[in-house]
Amino acid sequence: MRLLPQDMRGHEAPGARRPVKTQKGGTLMTKRVGAAREPLWNKPFILVLAISVFTCTASQMVTPLISKFALSLGAPLTLAATISSFMSLAALFCRPVSGILSDRMNRKKIMIVSTAIVALSMACYAFSTNIAMLFGARVVHGIAFSFMGVSNMALGSDFVPESRMGEGLGYLGLGNILAYAIGPSLGLEISGTFGYPAVFTLAASLAFISVAAMFLIPDTPRPAPKETAEKKRFSVNNFFAKDITLYVAVLILFTCGNGLMNTYLAILGEERGIPNVGLYFTAYSLAVLLVRPVAGKINDRFGLSAIMIPAFVLGCGGMLLVAGAKSIGPIVLAGVLKALSQGAAQPAIQAYSIRYLGKENAGVATSTCYIGQDLGNSVAPIVGSFVVSGFSFGTLYAGYAVLLLAGGTGCYLLQRFIERKKAGR
Repeated sequence: MRLLPQDMRGHEAPGARRPVKTQKGGTLMTKRVGAAREPLWNKPFILVLAISVFTCTASQMVTPLISKFALSLGAPLTLAATISSFMSLAALFCRPVSGILSDRMNRKKIMIVSTAIVALSMACYAFSTNIAMLFGARVVHGIAFSFMGVSNMALGSDFVPESRMGEGLGYLGLGNILAYAIGPSLGLEISGTFGYPAVFTLAASLAFISVAAMFLIPDTPRPAPKETAEKKRFSVNNFFAKDITLYVAVLILFTCGNGLMNTYLAILGEERGIPNVGLYFTAYSLAVLLVRPVAGKINDRFGLSAIMIPAFVLGCGGMLLVAGAKSIGPIVLAGVLKALSQGAAQPAIQAYSIRYLGKENAGVATSTCYIGQDLGNSVAPIVGSFVVSGFSFGTLYAGYAVLLLAGGTGCYLLQRFIERKKAGR
């Protein structure tokens, strides 16, 4: 029996008891509707959140610079975009494995090892003198990053009460948001003043500090998973949660925008003479800091529909602003609109997926969501390079805006129809 989506449960009287089961058939539990909420802010959760800020800041300092760094090494635009996106492409192929390992092995140890490798790969960027060295470091970075991201989110979910999963994962995602506010602008400023190696060295140092802090996190007392026949034979469901495939498609569409902005915003700014384009990332991050906690509570109370439908409209509007931007104002406003759309929708889908599949499958739920994000981040810049070469940046961002609105809404509504049909409603 699957856990029903929140906006399919109907209205319940305060004090009533609600049955809850995981998808895989765990022990039946009940929780009292309207009762006092379970505490969220415990020390391990706060520590995981702080570590997320450091690791994400390190990555965001580097990400917007890779395409420009590759151009400085002599790469053409298409190759530079490919190298920039190859981190996500490498992570894509490792997500299924990282998900199942996070469900079966010690999540803390996986996070320590993977973050250490991320730090080493960023240090290697500083010594890259040709395209081959940069490409190799990028691939290693992507592989390790896939394990780091999945284990971080799955480990964090161990310290979040089930009744506050949407809110908890929303706060945990604030590590990405704070990093988005600080990292890109800091990286661009440092690279302009001290050069690329200084940025890569500082990013690697932040990642190594995070590794040291991880030893302070207690091991999670998780019960051993039941070895069902399905798990023993390593079925597709162990690697990819096909029940949320259409939600993955939605995440692909949202993160296509991330890939396009991370790869091309700095280049677009130079072409159009727009200064300080890094303020886009700052505006996005500051807006999400305000939006995400509220969005998490809305998701927990009213379900996905209250988040998703506005998200597609606002995301489309933001990219249309970028398509026609001639000054910094529309760029900053686009960051705010993207925060109101993807910043609210992405953690809502992640929280829903963990609820739907059960906390014992948090690893595969998280990795499946990240697969969508990796596809968007990796494919969009490569496809975008051909659009820019044949047309313009305006055509690229306007076309993406239409695709997000039409494709995202279609995928979401179809997924909800399928779930209601399975539930017999």
